[in-house]
Amino acid sequence: MTPSPVALVLLTAQRHHLEGHPDEGRVSQRWQRRVLSARAASHLVVHVQWDGAEGTPGATFSRGWVHHPDFRAEAGDLPLRATPPDAFAGTGLDAELRRRDVRELELLALPGADVLPATLETARALGYEVRVLDVEEQPSPV
Repeated sequence: MTPSPVALVLLTAQRHHLEGHPDEGRVSQRWQRRVLSARAASHLVVHVQWDGAEGTPGATFSRGWVHHPDFRAEAGDLPLRATPPDAFAGTGLDAELRRRDVRELELLALPGADVLPATLETARALGYEVRVLDVEEQPSPV
């Protein structure tokens, strides 16, 4: 398998983001197809796990903090712990992407996710070509 210059970054795949979402089943199915497609194309899949404050739905090590059961990191994927709102801040994500020669990012997040703007801004500032994928799987220009 040759490495690909593309990475799919799952920004809101933790339980507290998806469980109970009005479209949980539909979103999960569409995102699973994106993940399978990325893996089939030998793209890197990055699973961002946001550390949360005590007493919040995504508190670190709580049930809501773990990824939704439909999304598990597999061999070749990159699990990444981060502190909101920027997946790059203090995580080594940029170094990991550069080590793998990734130049393009596809960001996958629920609409209105508070972690999307900062991650998007940093990715662009670091020189990555970035596409934001919406729930319907279509790239949206940003």
